[in-house]
Amino acid sequence: MKIHFCGAAGTTTGSQHLLEVNGCRILLDCGMYQGRREEAWHINKDFPYFSPAEVDAVVLSHAHIDHSGNLPNLVKQGFQGNIYSTFATRDLCQLMLADAARIQEHDCAFINKMNKRRGIHQPDVYPTYSEQDAERCMRQFVNIGYDRPIPVVPGVTLTFYDAGHILGAAQVCLDIEDREDGRSVSCFPGMWGGEITNYCAIPSLFRMWIFC
Repeated sequence: MKIHFCGAAGTTTGSQHLLEVNGCRILLDCGMYQGRREEAWHINKDFPYFSPAEVDAVVLSHAHIDHSGNLPNLVKQGFQGNIYSTFATRDLCQLMLADAARIQEHDCAFINKMNKRRGIHQPDVYPTYSEQDAERCMRQFVNIGYDRPIPVVPGVTLTFYDAGHILGAAQVCLDIEDREDGRSVSCFPGMWGGEITNYCAIPSLFRMWIFC
């Protein structure tokens, strides 16, 4: 089993972690890097550490753009597998990813217009994905509830636990039967906790640790 930290390493944005086990590749989150305009565009447009077409499944912890925002680009560049999330995360992504595409399109149109107006001769910039890419991405979502184990690739079972971060946010628990190293259990928190409201409850594992 190997884990590659492809984003949100040394920073808190652009979360992407690639797990390789039993000949399969699972991407944990596929976030958009958020920073200075030119830097963010160069980081988000490509996937230098892996080929999207070779990823077997995506597990999405929650809908914040720095965790989900580059999913349409992943699909655009060849990813064909399932995107596992909670129901609420999928509903939020349907709105947020389309909105992220619109913002990019308007931003790029503005930059290109201003460059021409100022006489700056350089190639037009373009968004990393369109609203159509965002819509196609949504067709690959597979939704599961909290505390419901489901196999995602051979030897790996996924369970979501309530993370209490935003609506639909989940801690990711992977029960792994590694053919080389034996059985193991891995927990990927994603983001954990936040203000406790009617919509964001106390995290499930936190309750377990307190009361068990």
